[in-house]
Amino acid sequence: MKLVTIVPVVVVLFCLMAAASDENEAATRRWSLLPKRPSTPKWNLSAKPCACPRTYKPLCASNGQTYNNHCAFKCAKQLNATLSVKAQARCDEPDVRDILV
Repeated sequence: MKLVTIVPVVVVLFCLMAAASDENEAATRRWSLLPKRPSTPKWNLSAKPCACPRTYKPLCASNGQTYNNHCAFKCAKQLNATLSVKAQARCDEPDVRDILV
């Protein structure tokens, strides 16, 4: 009599465990479809935060980007050491020295 009771209980427990493992596998598959993070970040983590004044004295850098002032340019240079000042003006306006020459 005990065997008749134990067998269905074991079968039910086995079915519950199989269903739970299928749910975990489905959840794992779902999360594995997300894009993977790169192992190394693409940004420079050694750069210090910059607290620049809000003065507007635009600088055009060698990357074609206009920076609000020299401080903002120096902050960007921490991330890209090859950056240099191209002109003391916005990048989309001609430099006075170029006009006079």
